[in-house]
Amino acid sequence: MTRPVKAIHKSLSLLKEDKVILLLSFIPVLIGIIAYYYIGNLFYVDLLDWGKNLVAEKVGNSEWLSYVAWIFTAILTVILYFLVSWTFVLFVSIISSPFNDIISGRVEKRLLGEVSPDFNTEKFFKRILTVLVNESKKISFILVLSVLSFILGLFFPPIAFCVSALLLAISFLDYSWSRKELSFSECINSLRKSFLTYLLTGCVFMGLISMPILNLFILPFAVIYYSVLFYSKENELKI
Repeated sequence: MTRPVKAIHKSLSLLKEDKVILLLSFIPVLIGIIAYYYIGNLFYVDLLDWGKNLVAEKVGNSEWLSYVAWIFTAILTVILYFLVSWTFVLFVSIISSPFNDIISGRVEKRLLGEVSPDFNTEKFFKRILTVLVNESKKISFILVLSVLSFILGLFFPPIAFCVSALLLAISFLDYSWSRKELSFSECINSLRKSFLTYLLTGCVFMGLISMPILNLFILPFAVIYYSVLFYSKENELKI
């Protein structure tokens, strides 16, 4: 389990050393700030208020039903809080995915000691459609599983949280997987080999992205972090 810890330091070093990675990392932050301004209030106020009042409105004035409603409201609020935070991050992730793809590629080059290519505008726009299509498919798949996780969370909140955390890790790992053009079975095999690592780190990042504003800075760092984890393990590199 030393690799996940060392990957934090390595990710911060790459962020400091590679000016292109640093510059591209600011793009999802700026996108997120704009998104917060326009739709943050809807997500973090209206939707969460709806969730907290949903159960209470159905139970009437009975004292014991009110107690049950309080418990379910608390559980629903926690689930919605993480779900809303994650959904917001996924929204920003879709828009910034072409830049995250470049970041993942530069991380691999730096880890292997190869010269990172200069930013090529023509190649960027040629690949941008492919990246967006792949990102849309990934997000659609994750959102479907998120709905199932939400339903499961009504009865088994800890399990739902772990499922969501693992899906979050996968959403960042997919940039590396797609660059390597791994098949679905190869992705599953990669996940299986480092299941505990991805689950635990996913739980950590799940907690971090639940914090408004801070999650904007966590998003680009998570792309770097999971790229470091994947490429260093794939190439058996010491970090």
